[in-house]
Amino acid sequence: MGQPHDESADLEFTDFIEKLAFLIDHSANDAERVMGAEDLVKELIRGACSWLTPDKRQPSDEHYARHSLYRDPQDRFELLALVWKPGQCTSLHDHDGTWGVEAVLEGQIEVTNYFIVEEHADQTVRLAHTGAFTIGRLSTGRILPPADCHILKAHGDETAITLHVYGKQLRKFKVFEQSEDSDLYVVRDYYVDYVSPQ
Repeated sequence: MGQPHDESADLEFTDFIEKLAFLIDHSANDAERVMGAEDLVKELIRGACSWLTPDKRQPSDEHYARHSLYRDPQDRFELLALVWKPGQCTSLHDHDGTWGVEAVLEGQIEVTNYFIVEEHADQTVRLAHTGAFTIGRLSTGRILPPADCHILKAHGDETAITLHVYGKQLRKFKVFEQSEDSDLYVVRDYYVDYVSPQ
């Protein structure tokens, strides 16, 4: 027999979605939205997170797994769960001009942040490294352009799971590849299919 259905978890997740939609509609700007969304995410992840079903906790051997949890029909936001085996990581990327909140549900994640200093017409940018740190369970972080470029990597020898809330469906984002000049990066667009890694 399968596990009994947890209706309270469904209600908890639905309540989060409703509160987030209300927040987005009644906030004056993205700075307010991202701060309010972080508070809602902290409230959501305090418990057992039984709203994250076993099928959304499955890793991939090839790269970190990306699971869609919710896409707002008005494209005001989306929720993703990413599942990381030890050592799996993203490329250096941005978030296509939108705000976001990221939270660690299990394990630990290394975050390496960058800031765009200059943009050039030849599809290159100059980036400044602004810091690196490791965060663990129940930790959250805000993304607000132009401070939205980073690399995420699973830390340690345990599988990690992260929750990501973005201010629209991320259909594409920019990936930054380092050139021979250590601070200069070549920019290319990456289109998301929810199967491929970043």
